[in-house]
Amino acid sequence: MSQYIGSTINELPSPAVLIEQEVLHRNIDEMAAHANRLGVALRPHWKTSKTNEVAKLQLAAGAIGHTVATAEEALALAGAGHPDIFWAYPPVGPHRVQTAIEVAKRTRLIVGPDSIESLRPLATSAAAAGIEIDVRLEIDTGVRRTGVHPDQAVQVALEMSALAGVRFEGVFMHEGHVQGVGADPELRQRTGEAAARLLVETAEAIRAAGVEVESVSVGSTAGVRSAPLIRGVTEARPGTYVYGDENQVSIGTVAPEDAAMTVLSRVISVERAQPVLIDAGIKAMSSDGSMHGDGRIGTVVSASGGIVSMGHEEHGFLHGSEGLSVGDVIRIRPNHACGLSNMHSRVFLVHNEVVVAEWPVLGRH
Repeated sequence: MSQYIGSTINELPSPAVLIEQEVLHRNIDEMAAHANRLGVALRPHWKTSKTNEVAKLQLAAGAIGHTVATAEEALALAGAGHPDIFWAYPPVGPHRVQTAIEVAKRTRLIVGPDSIESLRPLATSAAAAGIEIDVRLEIDTGVRRTGVHPDQAVQVALEMSALAGVRFEGVFMHEGHVQGVGADPELRQRTGEAAARLLVETAEAIRAAGVEVESVSVGSTAGVRSAPLIRGVTEARPGTYVYGDENQVSIGTVAPEDAAMTVLSRVISVERAQPVLIDAGIKAMSSDGSMHGDGRIGTVVSASGGIVSMGHEEHGFLHGSEGLSVGDVIRIRPNHACGLSNMHSRVFLVHNEVVVAEWPVLGRH
């Protein structure tokens, strides 16, 4: 049992990650209800929390399984006994191939390549091991990251379906460009729906070529109010929703009161009036970019206000706060919850500024 349970947040060592218990539970329940209303399966991306406790809460609320991005995340979830894992990343390199084989022997695993080249080594190893691993083909619907162009998807699906050791299960996308269009809700809606239509049309073309497509999976918090609305989508994979963050708040996809994650930090120096120096630098906050466009790495949500304008490794530069003294405690909403979780080995679940649980962060990479 953690020595900090029952302590107030002011007694915690800083910097520390705080998760508001009531907000966390509300976010989990609301997203489960949203997916249920739309008639789509919910498979949250686990990289946001990387805690076994949050994963269990999501499953209890109706999630069918989880999405992961790294070998370490896949191993951590499988090791904790979770039943259904989608590794939404090309299984490239010996370590990923070996990990996929190991995980697939313990639980149901789906992998997410975007080319025959990124799948063939895994298929060969799976066949040699006497197992069959499900495969989803990633389709690029606008992010311009990984993902096969829709015009080439049918040919790649045919090639994948012919490989021994794997079973073609479906298609997926990450509609991250929905977040990229910013704070205009109508533009986000159109962008998410257009991406999902393209994914569904691609799935239909693959089916017409004789390859069965069970799953048509979309994935992002910014797009979860638009992409899953399109008929033919079977699954949604939002991640950030569970904690919320400043980037989602800034564009209006998460309400401020639904942001469960903050970083507790202390003032360490006021030798210069501005900036105030705090103990949350980039090792605590991450250096993920801000949708505000002003370079901040976090936004103060406690009474003093202000923004963390930049960070060194262990030093945060706080501008715009008033009346702070050395030792004062502040709370900061980070730009990106997923990146921040990976920076820390634990999070503290809090209620009314009292610690109710300490959860280890797993699968860090």
